[in-house]
Amino acid sequence: MKKLIIASMLMFATMVFADGKILTVKIDGMTCPSCAASVESQFEKLDAVDSVDISLRKGTAVVTLKEGKNLKEDDVMNAVKDAGFKVIEVRTAGAELASESN
Repeated sequence: MKKLIIASMLMFATMVFADGKILTVKIDGMTCPSCAASVESQFEKLDAVDSVDISLRKGTAVVTLKEGKNLKEDDVMNAVKDAGFKVIEVRTAGAELASESN
């Protein structure tokens, strides 16, 4: 029973990105300057975000976190969702961390 509970807890664990990290967020459907501004605005509302650099050509947002601040994966997904788009994947330091938001 304990193993089942622990397995369930791990299934619902949320990835946390550590301070000072640079995240590359691949975004589906971001194609115009207005789209980019909307995504940038949503990320800038997050306390942990130091800067955001949008590339329409690549369909990405490069998000730099503030020193001493952490950001939950759900916060990344929700920022993009609130801008009207969907996260395809999130990468940091060249490693895939999360794919296909719901």
